Amino acid sequence: MSTDSQIGGRLARPGAPTQRADQQRGSTGGAGGAGAWGLAWRLARRELRGGLKGFRIFLACLILGVAAIAAVGSVSQSMLSGLQEDGQAILGGDISLRLVHREASDAQLAWLDQRGTISRTSEMRAMAHGPTPNENGAQGRRVLVELKAVDDFYPLYGQVGLEPAVALDDALAKQDGVWGAVVDPGLLNRLKVPLGGIVRVGEADFRIAATMEWEPDKASRGFTLGPTFLVAAASLPDTGLVQPGSLIRYYYRVALDDPTGLESVRADLVEAFPNAGWRINDTRNAAPQVTRFIDRLTLFLTLVGLSALLVGGVGIGNAVRSYLDGKVATIATLKCLGAPGTLIFRTYLLQILFLAGIGILIGVALGATSPYLVAWLMGDSLGWEAVGGFYPLSLLLAAVFGVLIAITFSLWPLAKAQAVAPASLFRDLISPILTRPRAAVIAVIAALCLV
Repeated sequence: MSTDSQIGGRLARPGAPTQRADQQRGSTGGAGGAGAWGLAWRLARRELRGGLKGFRIFLACLILGVAAIAAVGSVSQSMLSGLQEDGQAILGGDISLRLVHREASDAQLAWLDQRGTISRTSEMRAMAHGPTPNENGAQGRRVLVELKAVDDFYPLYGQVGLEPAVALDDALAKQDGVWGAVVDPGLLNRLKVPLGGIVRVGEADFRIAATMEWEPDKASRGFTLGPTFLVAAASLPDTGLVQPGSLIRYYYRVALDDPTGLESVRADLVEAFPNAGWRINDTRNAAPQVTRFIDRLTLFLTLVGLSALLVGGVGIGNAVRSYLDGKVATIATLKCLGAPGTLIFRTYLLQILFLAGIGILIGVALGATSPYLVAWLMGDSLGWEAVGGFYPLSLLLAAVFGVLIAITFSLWPLAKAQAVAPASLFRDLISPILTRPRAAVIAVIAALCLV
């Protein structure tokens, strides 16, 4: 006979029918039915009337951890969604082909020309400097730049923002024997050259006609070593930089006549030129380097958030243990009145789940607002705009982590309260005793940790 039933028998009146005692045990949850959970919820609700005293740390740990994970996942999805929505402008076309050291053949260009409009771009690194010698006879300041030569069709999608606002063709045109150029604003300060000044690249002089406030396909270029120096493709031979062995990258961006047939065009391209040696990108992955960076950063920050939530789990466990220590007299009284250990366990488990639900909802709500905040703060500073929205999968993942952490770190003190006999609970007020939960509870905690 269990200790609970023995104590319940002693408290029963002499001569009371056995059926009445059985009904009493059934109403307190001994059978484990729906009525038992209902009674546990009523008791838990009455306990919660005392306020959140003792659970402030519990809620703070959950809110911070869940909010961090939800925010990282939601912001990552908003940035990737922005990349996909602006894929054409970021890539510079529906499909992009890159060759290094060599240009595409006439047959390849003819094949592409049959399927859309081609924009050709050449990129390489070069040194830009003022052409006028200084007092020592040496050239002026030198800055490493990303030299970018574009044709008349550039850009196929999006627009180049210039200051002053002039047409790109006019800015790059040749006037009085000097080619025009468009540069990043910071380059003028580094070279100490005013707008309209002359800058030498290789063997050619360029007049700075405008500064580039917005470059639509900048994100697709990934890692760069210097500011952009944009010139006309016709001016590139005058620099004398295109030599055998020069590290020059040729881009062929195509605006398809039928963008819906992108997948079939890419498959046909691979089949037609299997040994072309070019790298192919399309609007589904307009900036692969940026996408990989975001994915890796998201993974790292998610692990950081999860680590913070795990550290907060220690605080959760301490908060639950401290709260239950303050309920020793209440638990002892309930057990002496015949309440089985399962009812005690369920009552306080429901309290913890209810409070955990509040903390998780607050954390998820904070995480859900983060994409809108990031989109407002960052704007188009990255070369594209993050999409503010609701991303349920990221929020659901954060909520699941919150529930697992709350349950994992609460089971041990709950199981101890369930397992200790009423007399031990009273003695624990004076002389605390060390107890260990049952093996089944320890196994459940270990399983949750592995999850």
